[in-house]
Amino acid sequence: MKIQCMLIDDEPYAVNLLEEYILQVPYLELQHKCYHALEALEILKGSRPDLIFLDINMPHLSGMQLASLLPPKQLFIFTTAYSEFAAESYEKNALDYLMQPITFHRFLKAVR
Repeated sequence: MKIQCMLIDDEPYAVNLLEEYILQVPYLELQHKCYHALEALEILKGSRPDLIFLDINMPHLSGMQLASLLPPKQLFIFTTAYSEFAAESYEKNALDYLMQPITFHRFLKAVR
């Protein structure tokens, strides 16, 4: 069984990198990719991925704000260039906190 993934990040480079990493892992499958949180909320009305990769610093609605709107058992990993949100991320029950630039090795460690 594959883990259905969703990417939410406003930076196309970050989305492309994570998509490339997901494609390299046989048990992961990319279900959706979104470039802002409001787009993701719309998709999440009708779909529930197993795992979300969530950027923190996005326009209109931050990843931290979006995380507080997710269902309680939704699994997600923060992906960000900002270290100052790390402690708060665990209050949101994030599985992990990946700092950009994200290496493939660190990505694998997070998804295992």
